[in-house]
Amino acid sequence: MTVFATELVDLELVASDKVDAITKLAELVVASGRGTDLDQIVSDVLARDELGTPQVEGVAIPHARTSGVSTACVAVGRTKGIIFDPDEPPADTIFMILVPDSATDEHIVILSGLARRLMDPEFTHFLREAGSAEELATVLGQGSGN
Repeated sequence: MTVFATELVDLELVASDKVDAITKLAELVVASGRGTDLDQIVSDVLARDELGTPQVEGVAIPHARTSGVSTACVAVGRTKGIIFDPDEPPADTIFMILVPDSATDEHIVILSGLARRLMDPEFTHFLREAGSAEELATVLGQGSGN
């Protein structure tokens, strides 16, 4: 099973701040059946965020190990711009990487693969222009190794 799925993509994510964005992405994870505990997911992502959230070219990548998911997954949201780090420009795309507590380095593998792809201007352009959740999930699943 790929970590990317259509039901984990919201191309019109409306959120007032990073907590709201993380909560709404966590709701997608729970609704998809990959998540089991919304509050735990949000709590774990926010705790990890205290250490800093990676951000590349307007793409924020909050991530966490959590007992709130049963399998690794990546929820994706496109926004009008959310501040994750006051020293960085607002993020218009969010990839929230979640792995079960028992995972070893799975989130690092996903994170590094995503970071490599974000260095490609064509890929980042596609992220911002994809016309459907299906299209975005398909392209993300290709070349992700997951």
